[in-house]
Amino acid sequence: MPLTIDITRPHIGRIYDYVLGGTQNYESDRRAADAMVALMPSYPRWARVNRSFLDHVGKRWAKEGVTRMLDLGSGLPTQGHFNEHLPDAKILFTDFDPLTVAQAQQLLAYSPEMAYANIDLKEPDALIAQAAAYFGAERPIAVGAIGVVYFLDDAELQRLMQGLHAFSSPGTKLALSFHYMPPGCDTAAIDRVIAEGQKRAQINFYLRTPERMSELIRPWRLTEHRPIQDWLGQETPVAAPPVAGVEDPLQQLTLVGAFAEH
Repeated sequence: MPLTIDITRPHIGRIYDYVLGGTQNYESDRRAADAMVALMPSYPRWARVNRSFLDHVGKRWAKEGVTRMLDLGSGLPTQGHFNEHLPDAKILFTDFDPLTVAQAQQLLAYSPEMAYANIDLKEPDALIAQAAAYFGAERPIAVGAIGVVYFLDDAELQRLMQGLHAFSSPGTKLALSFHYMPPGCDTAAIDRVIAEGQKRAQINFYLRTPERMSELIRPWRLTEHRPIQDWLGQETPVAAPPVAGVEDPLQQLTLVGAFAEH
């Protein structure tokens, strides 16, 4: 029996779609997104920058001839997702929200080489089992982890990366994005806003330096990392003009795009 999508309750995949300017969302999602933006005015730009980096990665991997891909915490496959850049690739998308998965499966219904699985990244054994069933012995793949690793604590991230490395073979590529707090930031203000956002969204959020990220993803080798605006150049989404009387300390954070190899 197909899962019924409840459009009266907001879901993060559709919220993300909304702030990216998509149409796969409903009034409940738009209200929830507006509430998040009121607390964190940087959120829409973060979403656009992450998606622009995903766009950059998709184009890069298309040029490199990637034919098999595993994407983590995918959200909805809309608004320039990997399926648009790698239309002939075998792609397994994943997300932990069953309603996002159901809607995404509908969107991919006419793409026989693409599938969407309901996976919690905090349970890497289930992810690896699903990937093994999907890719079989074809283990040189590309792994997308854009806009997702900052929701995992250190131990969860290490287990995930170790499991993926053991599953995949030499030649596998990894792309990820993460935030860190550069020197000179207003640490107290940033911590306060993040704590309130975690409370409202009931989800954790972790900041990590590139050095710390390199340690946590081992045995993957972090080969390239830059602020995403350096990858994108003039294509970097611009920040919204400041709203009078609204503090936005999260603008001080740096969003990094990185690549790693098996």
